[in-house]
Amino acid sequence: MPAVTSSHADPALEALLPAEVSGTAMQRSSATFAALLASGGDRTAIDAFLQGIGKSESDGTFAAAFDPTNTIGGGIFVFRIAGVDAGVLLPAIVSVEQSDLGTGATVRQATVGGQNVTVVSVGNGVNDTEWVIGRDDVVFVIHASDEAHAATFIQALP
Repeated sequence: MPAVTSSHADPALEALLPAEVSGTAMQRSSATFAALLASGGDRTAIDAFLQGIGKSESDGTFAAAFDPTNTIGGGIFVFRIAGVDAGVLLPAIVSVEQSDLGTGATVRQATVGGQNVTVVSVGNGVNDTEWVIGRDDVVFVIHASDEAHAATFIQALP
């Protein structure tokens, strides 16, 4: 995500992300879907989904909070599409995350950090699992080294 780390296209979306996790300051940024996809996102899959719901790249924004020192190892991403609730957005984000993890990625429901989450996983190694939460009109994706770290990020959500 280097191309968008200094962008602040949607400060309100950034505000949904924690300023710190376990005492570690998080760096927050945001970008439009167009900027995110220009930096290497899966444009074909995202555009197909957006067209299917009558939206375009200009309707979506993305924000991230991550530890620039890598002390806690992970980050939180949040997605929003104007006029679309999490019930529509969640399955699309899960599908993209499953595709990103590759062949054999599984999806299951779990409770992590006291929250109901969708777990997308391709194995037990670092970066093999993502935790996805839909809330109101946004979807959070937690990237962490393991479930315990994911719980820490989830519990830090406002």
